[in-house]
Amino acid sequence: MQYFDKSMYRHFADNTAHLPCTNKCISYYGRTLSEREFFRHCDTLADYLHSVGAGKGKNVVLCLPNIPDAIIAFYAINKTGAVVNAVHPLVTGQALRAFIKDMGACAAVLFEEFYPKYAEYLKDADIPIILASAADYLPTLLKPFYKLATAEKRKAQRGKNIVKYDDIIKGRVPFEKTVEPYPDIKGSDIAVYMHSGGTTGDSKTVMLDNSAFNCLADNALALIGGKPVDDKDGMLMVLPIFHTFGLGICMHTTICAGGQVVLMPKFEPKRACKLLKSTSATFISGVPNMFAKMIDSGYFRGKYVKRLKHCYCGGDKLSNSVKERFYEATKAAGNPIRLNEGYGLTEAGICCVNTPENYREGSIGKPFKNTRFGIFDDDDNPLPCDTVGNLCISSNTMMTGYYGDEEATKNAFFVCDGAKWVRTGDMGRIDKDGFVYFVDRKKRVIKISGNNVFPQEIENVVNKTEGVKRSCVVAMSSGGKPAVKLIVQPVEGVDVNALEKKIVAEIKAKLLKYAIPKVVEFRDRLPLTQIGKVDYRKLEEKGGENAQD
Repeated sequence: MQYFDKSMYRHFADNTAHLPCTNKCISYYGRTLSEREFFRHCDTLADYLHSVGAGKGKNVVLCLPNIPDAIIAFYAINKTGAVVNAVHPLVTGQALRAFIKDMGACAAVLFEEFYPKYAEYLKDADIPIILASAADYLPTLLKPFYKLATAEKRKAQRGKNIVKYDDIIKGRVPFEKTVEPYPDIKGSDIAVYMHSGGTTGDSKTVMLDNSAFNCLADNALALIGGKPVDDKDGMLMVLPIFHTFGLGICMHTTICAGGQVVLMPKFEPKRACKLLKSTSATFISGVPNMFAKMIDSGYFRGKYVKRLKHCYCGGDKLSNSVKERFYEATKAAGNPIRLNEGYGLTEAGICCVNTPENYREGSIGKPFKNTRFGIFDDDDNPLPCDTVGNLCISSNTMMTGYYGDEEATKNAFFVCDGAKWVRTGDMGRIDKDGFVYFVDRKKRVIKISGNNVFPQEIENVVNKTEGVKRSCVVAMSSGGKPAVKLIVQPVEGVDVNALEKKIVAEIKAKLLKYAIPKVVEFRDRLPLTQIGKVDYRKLEEKGGENAQD
C-alpha cells in the first residue's frame, strides 16, 4: 500500500521518472506539453497557491473545461495539500458562490470566458480568483483569432483579487514564496470533492482521497497488461475533469502511465475523429452517445481507426446497435476491436469492464483487480448467483465519505464477512462465472401489483428494436394504480404506428406483463444530461410530460 500512500502529484512524478523529460504528456489543438514544461508550470502555480494559503485543511475550487490549465491546476492544488473542489464549468453563478462561500474555498480557478456570468455573484469574494483561458496554451498562430472572438466576454474582468493564470505562469504576478515547507501528503488525505447525485439520487459532495485515485490508476493499467507506455500512446479525453471517469481514467491513469492526454474541451464528433487521425490517441473512453455520434459523422474510418488499441464505454447503458456499428467500422478499417462496456460510480471509481479476454453479452464485465462486487438484500445479507438485488462494491478506490454529512456516510457503508462495502444504489446480479449485470437504479424501480418493474430492463429491449433511437420509461398513474409510460425518440422517417406495435410485441415476448406500457409516446427528441445520456430525472419530474432539451 506504500506505493499508493502519497499525493496524486507525487504518484504522477514517480511513475514517469523513468521517461525522458521531453516525453509529451498533453496534446491540445496541435500544441504538446512535455513532462518538463508541465512540471515547471505546475510547480509555479503551486508556489502561488501555497503563498495565498492553499494547504492541508483548505480547498480550491477548480471550475474549468478540458484545457491544459485544468490538468496543471489540478496537480498544482494537489501538491499544496489542498483539496480540489471540482465544479462543472456550466454551473450557475449562484451555485458557484455557494461552493466557494459555504465550503470555505481559499482560492478559485475559473474559466475566463465564462467569468461574466459569475461576476455579479462573486463581486464580494475575498479570495484570489485565477482566470484561465482556452487561449493560454493554443499554438501561437491560433491565439489572436481566439482572443478576438472572445474579446467581448473578457471586458468585465476587473478586480483587485482577479489574477490571470497566464500571468502567474509567466512570472508577471509578484508574490512571496511562503517559508513554510509543503506538507507531507498521505494517501489517506482527501484529494478531491466531487459533486454527485449520491447513491440515493440526492445531491451529495463525495470525498475521495489520494490513494483512491492512485489505486484506480494501477487497477485500470492492468487492463492493458500492467505495462507503462510513453507518448506514442494517448487517450482522447472528452469526458470532463469533474467526472470520475474523466478524472480517474482519462487523466490520472493515462498521465501516470506515461501516455499523452489528448484534450477536447467541447465534444464535436467530426473533430474527435480528426484528433484520432492527427494525434497519438490510441485509447478512447467515453459515453454511448459520444461513440454513436462519431460513427454517425461518417469520419470514423480509415487508417487511424486501425491504430486504436482499446475503447471503453460507461456512464449509461450501451445499446447493441452502437456496439455493432462500432465493430463494423473498426472491422472495415482492419482492426476488429470491440467497444467494451464498463461500470463505475463517483463513490467507488471505475470498477468493472468487459475486455476482449473476458466478455459476455449483456454484462458490464468482470471486476477490476482489488475490487469485489456483491449482491445483497435490503438487510445486507448476501444473495446467491443470478439473483437480482442491491449491487454493492468493496474496493481500494472507495470514497472516504460525504462532505458534511455523517448520517449519509454511515448509511452508504456496511461490513460483511470482514470487508467494508459501499452501497451503489443500483440493482444488479452476478452470474456463476463472475460476470456482473446492471439491472437498474434502485430509485427507479416501479412497484406494480407487488412486482418490481425495472425501467432499464424495458429500455434495453426497446432500444434494440429497429427504428428506435433512444427511449425512457417513467412511472405514471392509471386508474389510481402505478403503471409504465414509455417515451420513445424514433429514427427519423419511421412509421410510428407500426413501430409502437413492434415495441409492444417485443416487450410482451421478453418481459413480464407488468412491463407492458400503458402509454407509448413518441417525441422528436429526449432531454440529455451533460454526458449525453437520457435525463430520466427531468422526465420523471414532469411526469414524462413535454420535457425537452
